[in-house]
Amino acid sequence: MPMDNSRSNLLYLWPRRTLFVGRLRHPIEFSQAAASLFIGVEGPVQLVLPGSNVVWHEHSLLLAPGQSARIDPQGQLVAACYLDALGQDFRLLSHSMARHQDGVYAGFHGEHSLQRWLTALYNVPMQAEEAFDALESGINPAAQPYPETDPRVARVVERIQSEIGRNVSVEELANSVNLSVSRLVELFRAQVGVPVRRYRQWHRLFVTFTGVERGASLTNAAIAAGFADSAHFSHTFRMTLGMTPSDIVTMLSGSIFVGHGAPVGGLAGHNAGAGLPTPTCQTGH
Repeated sequence: MPMDNSRSNLLYLWPRRTLFVGRLRHPIEFSQAAASLFIGVEGPVQLVLPGSNVVWHEHSLLLAPGQSARIDPQGQLVAACYLDALGQDFRLLSHSMARHQDGVYAGFHGEHSLQRWLTALYNVPMQAEEAFDALESGINPAAQPYPETDPRVARVVERIQSEIGRNVSVEELANSVNLSVSRLVELFRAQVGVPVRRYRQWHRLFVTFTGVERGASLTNAAIAAGFADSAHFSHTFRMTLGMTPSDIVTMLSGSIFVGHGAPVGGLAGHNAGAGLPTPTCQTGH
């Protein structure tokens, strides 16, 4: 399929979720640190798991935190929504998928509505807050209550985010919520899906791109987010997202949108019946 270079790919950054919408030229191999909902906007995408001969061809895929995979978008318009750290989105969406095998969920019941909205969003980008509300309506159209989270793990996630520039030890994090180290490690893995260190690296990627949106160079933004150097950042980026940082910066061409949305753990199911609006405004950074 020929590439459409007339429009820039889009990256939306909110505290709760991250959304990429665009065209990918090549297959990507990654080991993700956050759950994700992957949508083939124009047709099915191809997914293969490590060590498996099974090839998935699906319009929508839900992948768990820590999942390794190879996805071939085959040049079409795709969307990757990285979900909330505390697993509320993943647990809700896992019950809305038609099929489940080998840790992969496929066939989101609202995929057609999301495909139409994502096409419109790509053509006419929305402001960040409006896009967040629309995405929420697409992910949870019935405004179902989100699963409960462990408040101790939620506080640890908030602590990691608020002190992202330093490596707060697991011992210090455990003491701050009156847990033993072993118990925190167990609860954090069960709730977030990856160890503390993997989550911290993932959030540093998020913070790096908010810095880029505000005008910092990629290297300076990465170091400010807590990466030791550009090599550390590039390695983490490629392992987690399957691309180099320069690849995605080139693809975005300045179309990064940063918003507040809802905080991690802060949704109780809202916008009931609101549906997915047609984008009508365009702002870029």
